Amino acid sequence: MLRTNVGRAVVFLRRRAEWRPADLGRRSGVSRESVSRIERGQIGAVTVGTLTSVATALGASLNLELRWQGEQLDRLIDASHAALQESAVRQVRAIGWRSEVEVSFNWYGDRGRVDAVAFHEETGTLLIVEVKVRLGDVQDTLGKLDVKARLGPQIARQLGWPQPTRVVPCLLMADGRTARRIVSDHAALFARFNLRGRAARRWLAAPTPDTVTGVLLFEPLPDSHGVTTKRVVRQRTAPRGHSA
Repeated sequence: MLRTNVGRAVVFLRRRAEWRPADLGRRSGVSRESVSRIERGQIGAVTVGTLTSVATALGASLNLELRWQGEQLDRLIDASHAALQESAVRQVRAIGWRSEVEVSFNWYGDRGRVDAVAFHEETGTLLIVEVKVRLGDVQDTLGKLDVKARLGPQIARQLGWPQPTRVVPCLLMADGRTARRIVSDHAALFARFNLRGRAARRWLAAPTPDTVTGVLLFEPLPDSHGVTTKRVVRQRTAPRGHSA
């Protein structure tokens, strides 16, 4: 069905523009044969780049959708994102932080939304939390988090909170091998997050005035039944006939 719909759409838009297949090939920079394959629904024989070029030439855009077990992945990712947000807020509130989620801001051209914001009144610490189920462009993610942290005092004022004495960026990621590999592969970029794991959680419980440039946390995602998944550590068993 997808192949047929793409082919029909390309034919319709090409004819609407009053182009011949050769015209579309020339304007998109792809071969006449590739245009013909696409129009016949043979999109498996061309690359995604070729499809994108043809769509762009027609003034259209290519939207690929990946499904898993019949579900739209975007919907699953959104649900997982919300679960991580809820987990973060629940944990910091339990240890005495104020917190809000989905805080919008618009300050002299810098606009966006913060996944979660938390404030520790005793120490005047403001935590700007970025939640990531999957991490795409690392530099873009960290750059946007830097902007949000810089605007921390304005965001606190917007919420009616006291002026913070310090603003700490926090990146909360869904735990998994891929996420940890990305952090390892980009060690220099993530060096700013000098509190991680247990040390970070201890600091959250008692945010001392020590120098903290960033907090990095990995949180397991709940499964489809709402149960948090945990890593299973296999214990080695001694061979038969030998004592452990």
